[in-house]
Amino acid sequence: MLFLLILSFSCKKEEIDYENSRISYFENIKEGSHNDSIINCVTFNIHLGFRATQDPWNKDDVGADEEQMKNIARLLKKINPDIIALQEVPLNRYNAIIKNFLEVLATEMNMNYAFGAHGYNDPYGIYPVYGEWGTAILTNYKILDINNIEVEYISKWEKRSMLDAWIEINPTKKIHVLSLHYLPIEEGIPNTENYIKQISGPIILMGDFNYTGEITNFSNIGLLDVDSTYENKWIDRIFYSGSHYKCLEYGTIPDSVWWISDHPANYGLLKVKP
Repeated sequence: MLFLLILSFSCKKEEIDYENSRISYFENIKEGSHNDSIINCVTFNIHLGFRATQDPWNKDDVGADEEQMKNIARLLKKINPDIIALQEVPLNRYNAIIKNFLEVLATEMNMNYAFGAHGYNDPYGIYPVYGEWGTAILTNYKILDINNIEVEYISKWEKRSMLDAWIEINPTKKIHVLSLHYLPIEEGIPNTENYIKQISGPIILMGDFNYTGEITNFSNIGLLDVDSTYENKWIDRIFYSGSHYKCLEYGTIPDSVWWISDHPANYGLLKVKP
């Protein structure tokens, strides 16, 4: 009996480090070199793979199923994007049917993918918490490396990270693509600015900013908003290095509002400057 008791204690599973742990990874499912002079970018908050009328934080609502995954893929394919920044991406969540939602979506889209979690945060009332959520990037281009940086923190349940993917369009052209989702709190924008100052090369920054109007921190470091007039009052936004690109067109993918998600899918066509 004593032996069994000792064995049971020695095999006890360690508790999850909710304060510090967050998963990040990437996978290239296709190779290829591109000479694109125009890059079609999309940012889309997918509401944890749930329909717009559902509440993914309610443990009794079930979503992130195959039908919704195909709805999202069909919507995104409408404009043939090269790079997609996703927010509210689920991983192993309690009320998600597809536990590896991003991988299944990436396979459906035939795109390379990267994921960065904010941390463990399942629907309310679920404990122990095993599910995560975060941001992701899908792309036709090769992903060389990623960095998942915490940019906002209130508590172990309220924190946000920004995913930076170093992407190779071809051997002579590489870019940083960043996907974020602010809470927002005051430290988010300056923390993002400070990180961007440390990296070099062209930058495309996309996400759910939960903020409208000009962000002077970004314009001061050469990042421009595709909606330069701010007339749309978007919180789902696309910024880009003004020295490397110019925006040819921007807008919202039709049918993306109030049906597939509770956010629109916004796009921007960026032309590489000579």
